[in-house]
Amino acid sequence: MSAMQADSKNPQLKTKDLEELKCWLGTQEHLPPISEEHLIMFLHSCYYDVARTMDCIETYYTIRTNIPEIFTNRDLKRIENQKMLAVLNYIQLPVRDPNGHHIIFHSLKENEPSKYCFSDAARIYFMMADMCIQRDSTSPGTIIVFDAKGFKFGHIIRLNLSLVHKILTYVQEGLPVRLKGIHVLNTAAFVDHLMRLIKPFLSKELQKLIHFHTGNNESIYEHLPKRCLPQDFGGELPTVAELNAGFIVELQQFQDYFKEEERFRVDENKRCNKRKNRNYSLSSSH
Repeated sequence: MSAMQADSKNPQLKTKDLEELKCWLGTQEHLPPISEEHLIMFLHSCYYDVARTMDCIETYYTIRTNIPEIFTNRDLKRIENQKMLAVLNYIQLPVRDPNGHHIIFHSLKENEPSKYCFSDAARIYFMMADMCIQRDSTSPGTIIVFDAKGFKFGHIIRLNLSLVHKILTYVQEGLPVRLKGIHVLNTAAFVDHLMRLIKPFLSKELQKLIHFHTGNNESIYEHLPKRCLPQDFGGELPTVAELNAGFIVELQQFQDYFKEEERFRVDENKRCNKRKNRNYSLSSSH
């Protein structure tokens, strides 16, 4: 049974809510066609709150349309994407935590700041996120593990804060996942500088989800058992290098999806009741 089929048996999923969303979509001519399966995905991520789901859908498509540097050119064969695959590890770990949450892992392969491009790195990160969502769109939750080893001040100065703001708005208000925790391993002094820069963009709810781990990182075991972590961190899974190699093969298998998905964007010429949205400086109709 697929995740969609399983979720259709969830008593929280009500036919009247789906019908309300479909009727609302009929009045939102600027939005692309959205399948019933994707409506269920959005409802699930918003804990079946219809009004919140409408906001999530609006933010999801509007931001993806308006930051093409992240959500276009997603062919892994492109040189800029190849460069980032050589610099960074991107992995959806092959097991879930005890609560059934997916675990996404991200770290550096190459720690030279001049080889790091934030927009290119973010593009592949959200390709990974999209693939994870498509494979299980009604997951009970997602955990992010970020290994800060090798990151330094030189990486921070390569950030575009305007783009960071838009991405964080997308993650907090438009990404259709139930984010359950963010764990930063090998926390170094640069992380304090980074947090001071991005804290104004973080909701109090998201700030509560962030956990920092230092020293031997053993405090991560209070949140994730060793069976959920790579060998590099005292875990029972294969090494980060082995897991990353396998996951990139999986990502390549989604190339047709990434190409097709770029057709689903907003048409601002058809948007009604335009008003300014302070979060991403784009029009919004909700």
